[in-house]
Amino acid sequence: KLCVINLQHFKENTSVELRKAFIQCAAAETFLLWHKYKTDNNGGEELQNQLESGIIPEDFKRQMFYTFGDYRDLCLDKNIGSDVSEVEKNIKRVFSSNGDKTPNGQSRLDWWGKNCQDIWQGMLCGLSHASGNISNVETIKNNNTYSLVKFSGDNRGPTLEEFSKR
Repeated sequence: KLCVINLQHFKENTSVELRKAFIQCAAAETFLLWHKYKTDNNGGEELQNQLESGIIPEDFKRQMFYTFGDYRDLCLDKNIGSDVSEVEKNIKRVFSSNGDKTPNGQSRLDWWGKNCQDIWQGMLCGLSHASGNISNVETIKNNNTYSLVKFSGDNRGPTLEEFSKR
């Protein structure tokens, strides 16, 4: 189940506040996802040590890619399930003023394109807090920039941007 609490209780009509709600949800989801990932991997002491040193395990990075894609689908009004009708209604409020565009004329796709890197940074920030080593925030961010990050250990895997467009 995807963390959508900030989007579920989103009452504003501005794209700035929508951006903030997406970032907060993505950060919280990643934080919670990390703790579940460790639990599913026998406590994940080795995984935690890896993260504390600024390295995101490849299996977890894959989960982050799928989660990021879910937020993209939610933004673009693609069906991700029945439990998000309130969220969809709240997002639609921002885009309903001008033929499914923001008041300043941005389509959902344009809005996502403008804000997706910040949403990814929110996910990395949530993961940095989950690591318990706040000093590695910049290491995690710098090693996983939106335009270059891949979830494959080699350079053949898709970038996050390529993956999320599938």
